[in-house]
Amino acid sequence: MIQPPRKLQNSRTTGQLVIQWAAGIEHKIAYRQLRSACRCASCRADQTRGKISLIPDDLYVVKINNLGQGLQLVFSDGHERGIFPWQYLHDIGEQCVGQ
Repeated sequence: MIQPPRKLQNSRTTGQLVIQWAAGIEHKIAYRQLRSACRCASCRADQTRGKISLIPDDLYVVKINNLGQGLQLVFSDGHERGIFPWQYLHDIGEQCVGQ
């Protein structure tokens, strides 16, 4: 089980959410990748129907709400329904390593 991170940084200059995990691992996840990985009911339904959501190039995270077991991210395109549990964020971050 993944423990909550030691530090979160919303870096608009690099367009990334930087997560420093308790195990000493750091992940840098692009805002666009986070937005496209949203698992809310609306986004999942769009994916099932083959509908592609257009993600603006200038997308950024407006607000981060810590829910204890993960984060709710509010994006500049108005999307705010996605909940990102710690394990899911860690998995996304692992996919970004080396990119």
